[in-house]
Amino acid sequence: MKLLINRLKLKQEIDRTEVLHWGIFFFLVLGFFYEAARESTWLSLIGALFVSSGYFYLLFRLLKRLYYSFWTFVGILALFLVLKIFGQPFFSMSFVAYLTSLVLLGILSYSLWSPIFYPIVSWWEYDFRYRDDLKIKVEFEDEKSDGRLTDLRRQAGCVASFKDFKLGEVLTIEPFDELKAMRFKVEIMSKRKYSVGRPFNYGVRFLLEKDGDTSLFHNFVKFWKNERKLKLKKKFKNEAS
Repeated sequence: MKLLINRLKLKQEIDRTEVLHWGIFFFLVLGFFYEAARESTWLSLIGALFVSSGYFYLLFRLLKRLYYSFWTFVGILALFLVLKIFGQPFFSMSFVAYLTSLVLLGILSYSLWSPIFYPIVSWWEYDFRYRDDLKIKVEFEDEKSDGRLTDLRRQAGCVASFKDFKLGEVLTIEPFDELKAMRFKVEIMSKRKYSVGRPFNYGVRFLLEKDGDTSLFHNFVKFWKNERKLKLKKKFKNEAS
């Protein structure tokens, strides 16, 4: 997989995720120290520091490269923190440290849960009738091409297109069918290419600049959610019949 990201435009978000990452590590280590001081388990502390350092180094590498395996490691870490929290005396220093680490992990996960960083593409659904995407027209410099909107979250989306666009370029997307009157400007913030034969996946940010753009976008989000529900119902109905 090839990945490009507009680090200049996303500098604030990227810096925040790095601060959160090491903040999680700091409070986790702090919890280890408080727990070791209370129970006098200094030898186990050394082992915990060694393992956690390696784990967070690997987690940071996955974060920097925006690999999807990052979420598996986050899930394991979240489960570990929950178990540690329930194993501490209520409102002890170690309890507070582990809880703070878990809260920061939640904030980090929410910050990254965006099509710009991790677009959701339903590769597992081979039947295009039931995929969570929407056919769109992509316009750039008066040239139109076909594409698909495969993800829509947090005023951002993922546009799948075989056209090779550059980071920072502004596209106009127009849904097919019932929503032909809707047109949105989007800016390319990230670009993924998984393999030959597959389209580029562009993480885009919706530019809601004109009066009425926000309400139009909210209506579009409602339509998107309804379409997903209808496709899911249709799939189960066809499978049952």
